[in-house]
Amino acid sequence: MCALERRSETILKAIVSDYITTGEPVGSRTLSKRSDIGLSAASIRNIMSDLTEEGYIIQPHISAGRIPTDLGYRYYVNGIGQPLPLAEYEQASIRSLIEDAGMDLRDALRQSSSVLAGFSRQAGIVIALSAVEQTFKTIDFIKVSDDRVLVVLVSATGFVQNKIIYDEDNIPQETLERYSRALNDMLRDLDLRQAREKIEQELKSERAAVDAILSKALRLGHLILSQQATREIFIDGQTNIIDEPEFADIERLKAVLITFEEKSQLLRILDKTLKAHGIQILIGSEHGVNEIESCSIVAYPIRAGGSVFGSIGVIGPKRMNYQKVLTLVDTTARILTRLVKRIVEHTV
Repeated sequence: MCALERRSETILKAIVSDYITTGEPVGSRTLSKRSDIGLSAASIRNIMSDLTEEGYIIQPHISAGRIPTDLGYRYYVNGIGQPLPLAEYEQASIRSLIEDAGMDLRDALRQSSSVLAGFSRQAGIVIALSAVEQTFKTIDFIKVSDDRVLVVLVSATGFVQNKIIYDEDNIPQETLERYSRALNDMLRDLDLRQAREKIEQELKSERAAVDAILSKALRLGHLILSQQATREIFIDGQTNIIDEPEFADIERLKAVLITFEEKSQLLRILDKTLKAHGIQILIGSEHGVNEIESCSIVAYPIRAGGSVFGSIGVIGPKRMNYQKVLTLVDTTARILTRLVKRIVEHTV
């Protein structure tokens, strides 16, 4: 994207800023009254005409003012720079709300989506990688009845996956504990996908064929690791967008709410942010989901234990207050990251 001439940049930023504030198309007469611009309405109209031809703004209908396009928003956002820190009392409030979840990871994620929704007045969203994409910590087999065993799989980030399995051999608890020790020694420091592959390799080995205990442990481990894992996703504040003028059109609103409900498209969008370093902004068509093309997403990847854990963000109309949302997401992400690191250290 080429840099605009100074006067054109001033007018574009003024249009975006005013449109974010009012939700109404911005006219040349309105801008000419601003003391920080210092141009006549005629001069502003000429600049607006150029910006329209260049694709930064559009005129929604004849005789109306102008509104930004995705390109116009992108130019504006690129000029914002690094997020400004929130006031200390706001940071303290966010920290308190998230840390109220204690050391329960799911509660912390759920609370973070609520915090983002409440402070932004948009939709807050948090995703975490599925258990299969996280690092193995322990697997335990716990006898709950003569023919039932509870398998408890714990990742290094604290996610717990439980499954009751049928035990036709009535294996005693002491033997189950030997199974656990065998697998925990074998799978240490692997991610859960690697752990599953390791078990599959070992099941085919001669060692498993002659060691009955190892063979049984591997089969029980494979039973739970082969389960199809889903990603955790927490969304709050979906209804915040209802009052936004962009969603007065019922079909557009319905498409957005369905996307929130189905979630798969949101996961696909936020997947794009997982490999990024720092805050990411996807404006309108940039995220590639037609149903919510009227929305922008501001997201931040969460890292813990040297690996990506998930992503948090805000979804709202393209006319969102980017400066405020950038700061909010940045602050919340940093607070959540510190909490996740504590949880990881506590579970390792």
